[in-house]
Amino acid sequence: MNPYDEPMAIPPPLEAAPHRSRRWLVPVALALAFALTLGVGAFAGASMLKTAQAAGGGPGLAQFSQAGTPGARGSGGQGQCETYTVSSVSGQIILAKAADGSTVTIHTSSSTKYTKGGQSASESAITAGSQIHVQGTKNSDGSINATQIDVR
Repeated sequence: MNPYDEPMAIPPPLEAAPHRSRRWLVPVALALAFALTLGVGAFAGASMLKTAQAAGGGPGLAQFSQAGTPGARGSGGQGQCETYTVSSVSGQIILAKAADGSTVTIHTSSSTKYTKGGQSASESAITAGSQIHVQGTKNSDGSINATQIDVR
């Protein structure tokens, strides 16, 4: 008997591959789209926040300031300042030192607003050794009429 005379075994027909569900595609695509949107939004928001702070708006206002540094306006002007360290408090007059060692006289009034840690505070929060930021008007003699003081 010749091996070629034997009938060949015919392999069984191939079964169709089971249909894999594509239900996972939609949630994954939505999750990726959400993550991309969130990332772009965070980047854009951070950029706008920096711009707002540089322009003097937004959360940057939490650092109250007054003239006394380069770029500040002259007499009667308002501008950025450094942190002052309170030397003494006597009634409505605060004597404070700037980082360069100069002494600044700060005049307060009954309308001066005080904050500490972003919360409303009283004038008693200002004590010798406190660090403050002042917002107000710079007088021609270099003193400041404070409208708002933030205690650090």
